[in-house]
Amino acid sequence: MDDKTRKSCARKRKSRSGCSVCKKRRLKCDEQQPSCRRCINIGVECPGYARPVRWSTKYEKGTSSSTIVDLEGDTSSWFDSEARKLSNAIEPSNSPQSRQNEDPDLTIVVSTADSPLSFNTTASPMNSLQSEAPSISDTHISANQSVPSPSLPISSSWHGFVDDSNEAEAEQVSTSSLADDNTSLTCYKPVEQSSLLLDHYFSNICQMNSAFDSLHNPFRSEVSRMIINSPLLFYCILSMSAAHLYQGDEPKSRIALEFQTEAISHLSIELSQLDTTTPKAVEDIDTIPAPLAVRKVDRVQDDVLLGVILLGMTSSWHDSSATGLSHLFGCRQLFKAWMASNSLEDPEKRASMDQKQSFLVSSMIYWEAMSSFVLDQDTDALSYLDVFCQPNLPSLIHPCPWTGVGTPVFVFLAKAGILLRSKRVLRNLRVFRSGESHRKALYAELLDDASALEREIIKFRIPFVGLIEDVGDPCTPPDHFLAIARCYRLATLLELYRGFPELIKSPTAMEQAVEIPPSQYDDKTHLILGLAFGVLGILESMPIDSGTVAIQLLALLIAGSALGTGQSHDTTTSLHRTLMRWRGFVRQRILYLCVAIGLRPVNHAAVILEEVWSRMDMKTGRPDENGEESANEVHWMDVMCEKRLETTFG
Repeated sequence: MDDKTRKSCARKRKSRSGCSVCKKRRLKCDEQQPSCRRCINIGVECPGYARPVRWSTKYEKGTSSSTIVDLEGDTSSWFDSEARKLSNAIEPSNSPQSRQNEDPDLTIVVSTADSPLSFNTTASPMNSLQSEAPSISDTHISANQSVPSPSLPISSSWHGFVDDSNEAEAEQVSTSSLADDNTSLTCYKPVEQSSLLLDHYFSNICQMNSAFDSLHNPFRSEVSRMIINSPLLFYCILSMSAAHLYQGDEPKSRIALEFQTEAISHLSIELSQLDTTTPKAVEDIDTIPAPLAVRKVDRVQDDVLLGVILLGMTSSWHDSSATGLSHLFGCRQLFKAWMASNSLEDPEKRASMDQKQSFLVSSMIYWEAMSSFVLDQDTDALSYLDVFCQPNLPSLIHPCPWTGVGTPVFVFLAKAGILLRSKRVLRNLRVFRSGESHRKALYAELLDDASALEREIIKFRIPFVGLIEDVGDPCTPPDHFLAIARCYRLATLLELYRGFPELIKSPTAMEQAVEIPPSQYDDKTHLILGLAFGVLGILESMPIDSGTVAIQLLALLIAGSALGTGQSHDTTTSLHRTLMRWRGFVRQRILYLCVAIGLRPVNHAAVILEEVWSRMDMKTGRPDENGEESANEVHWMDVMCEKRLETTFG
């Protein structure tokens, strides 16, 4: 074989250069300066192209032996190379000090006291890196290294911390070390998993998960302070970040689940430390008033409450069909205990709540509002939130990341969702002929509750824009918070009037509609379309780069699902053109949310709306069994349940 053929057949040598992000994904890095193109495209900071210091398995034994000889002063020359190999295999490992003397430029970490493996429930997972917060650097340890036993068991979630770049090399090192049964220390290798996820959280999650983003964003300011001393919140944040970063990447989705499992493990530890001082509070908890049972629990820490809320709200990030309801019921009890420990039943205490307390209260209320449309429950389940609907406005209102300045509006929205779910259960309930009167009595109770809720909503006054504090986000000025509060107020009324058309006869109901020609249609169609146009008009008036787009999905779903007349109409009429225009706006805005937020629950909303509109168009002009037009009877919650698309739309 000539030289040219030999060269062409020679195996191409693989390059080990490139940044660690591309190595981790096993992709070729273009090594552009100052950042490679792939890191720019995925929106992460390129770590550079410096190769990390690693132990060499090829020369490690010879170097170790020679170092031992030099340190002990043995200058005998009769050791041959084979004897040195044998000596290295049977003698104990070198001391850490001798290892450091071999290469002064190489730092070897011997203690794991600051590793996330070893902190206890009161220690910080970031003690060793407080001076470098929020960047966190974790380490991994080889399988054959002797270390002190960690205070917490090592679960499978630890694999999420291990850098999987150069996996073939790591496998080779592990196989070599096991083959010669060598227990020598190996260098800690810094891994980038947690640092990458924390960077993604503060760079992306804080912005897309809040109605505003600045230094005043609690998801940025409060969380960065709390995770230093809270392993629970630390793993919650890593779980959220991994779920968003690896959305749609099935092989890496396990990383997010492992962090979620780790967070739940820490949550169980925290809950086990909540002492119930009175046995009766545990044994007879069903026979005593709930507030009394709650007061028997120790003080609930802020990070524990926030951790449970984040676990529940982000369950759909891991699995779009998950609703997080398993966390909701327990969180209610924790929230009641937290309220009691902070004396928030007192109006004066509520009026003087600090920003962290307002953040926790609004987050719990927002979670209840999102869950009310997927959970069948009694309206009394939300009675513990009634105290936050009382008008007790301070001189200046600091907006909350999920509810803005309309926190009471989301309490009303949650109650409306419960009433609609209750009506749906009652409608699907099969009763004997003699039980029809009982069904009507139950519906009358629901109607009374709906009427009382309508009066509360109409009586509520949204604060003036001058009372809203500027959060420092140029994309979300104070008037945007005012607009989103008005938007959800109209959306709540829209759901009430669609579910309980008997309320439309009241004169106050018709005053809520945006002006459209009322002569062509009945009062119900006029009011429903007027409210839907009002909600969408408010959303359209805000620019698409407003931070409030993060909390617009449910409003788009409610108003968009009402875009049908329920009556036959000519496709050339102005109303039909208006309906089609607003449907196009809803599609465009939801498409933007799919790109900007990048979570599967947004896709669920799009599928539900398209199915609702399809059914509305098919039923337009076709009377139902009672001879009434039925297009308006197509409700998005029915479609959601039929298609099994329940999720958290927030």
